[in-house]
Amino acid sequence: MIDAVPAALLWAVTVWRAGPTFRRRQGLSLWLAFLALAVAMTVRPVAVASAFDENLHVTNLSYLLKHICATVAAASVLTFVADMAEKKGQFRASRLHHALPYVTVALLVLFFATTPQPTEADDLLADYGSHSTILAYGLVWTGYLGAALLSATSLCWRWGRQPDSGLVGRGLLVTGAGTAVGLVYAAHRVTALCVQYAGHSLLGEQNDETVSTTLLYIALLLIVIGSTLPVAPRVARRLRAHWRLARLYPLWRHLTDVVPSSRLHDPTGRLRDAVILSRTNDRLYRRAIEVRDSILTLSAYTTPKLRGLAYDHAITGGFIGADADVAAEACWLAVAREKCRHGGEPSGEAVPPASGGRDLAVELRALMRLSSAYRSPLTETFLRTHLSEETS
Repeated sequence: MIDAVPAALLWAVTVWRAGPTFRRRQGLSLWLAFLALAVAMTVRPVAVASAFDENLHVTNLSYLLKHICATVAAASVLTFVADMAEKKGQFRASRLHHALPYVTVALLVLFFATTPQPTEADDLLADYGSHSTILAYGLVWTGYLGAALLSATSLCWRWGRQPDSGLVGRGLLVTGAGTAVGLVYAAHRVTALCVQYAGHSLLGEQNDETVSTTLLYIALLLIVIGSTLPVAPRVARRLRAHWRLARLYPLWRHLTDVVPSSRLHDPTGRLRDAVILSRTNDRLYRRAIEVRDSILTLSAYTTPKLRGLAYDHAITGGFIGADADVAAEACWLAVAREKCRHGGEPSGEAVPPASGGRDLAVELRALMRLSSAYRSPLTETFLRTHLSEETS
């Protein structure tokens, strides 16, 4: 079960980054790194790896796939960091030759194919570590992984400390911490492999596996956090916009159901509306317009007397100033909606809103306050009192 957590996290990041990556044609190397890591962590569990090998009829092929994916991920992270350093920094970043990852993958395939593997291994490098070809396989893989992570760590440290690097710099420092932990992971793996080839054990088979897994998970977590940190403000704004969109749904639905001409599209259910993550800002902008259009239409179903009573009711409820205006607007709006819903005729001219209007941010804050007031006991009491007076 614990292996499923990093795999799920990596797939979530991969899917989340796919849209912006291919729309803007940038950040492809980072997206490729997450994709490779997601594939590697998906086939890492023994049950998944065994099923994968059995279906493809190649013993231990899952290990080759994992190591190739790790190589691709290391090369991609290095490319991403080097590109950022060259673009933002005042120096030209050094990097491994572009051909080296391809040479590494070719050697891995060669050594894997020339090693007899009659049975499925729990750990390829441990179970077949006595073969010189697997020793060479492990040294090539960990050697390239270590070199790539060392270069990435150096670049992250050099550029992340620049005074004007901002969140991008902090993200690089966290990413560098992740690649540094990955470097420790690679060093541990190559040391354990060499010690095992000599017929000994570094920390004991179980302890070696525990240390290796812990270092791997810490490295992955830090790399995910570091690469996501620069876009954290944008993500936070997106989440805040989506939260406001969901919060405005009840008021929007309640008002536009009686004034359907104010909305552009037919409504969906609240749950379905909340899980749609696309075009959040556009939908929020449209929702604010439609709510205000509905309020403007319904204001014609009120009279100065009704609005005065609503304001007195708000004052009696303990509201003052701008809060009283918003509470009063919610009270008379509830009455106007009921009048419109039952086929009443407009009784006056439309009136301007009680608050908001200078810009979208101010308008949204005003509508959020109105939404809360509209669902408050104060508004329910005013509506019941007004309806009972009309029927008596």
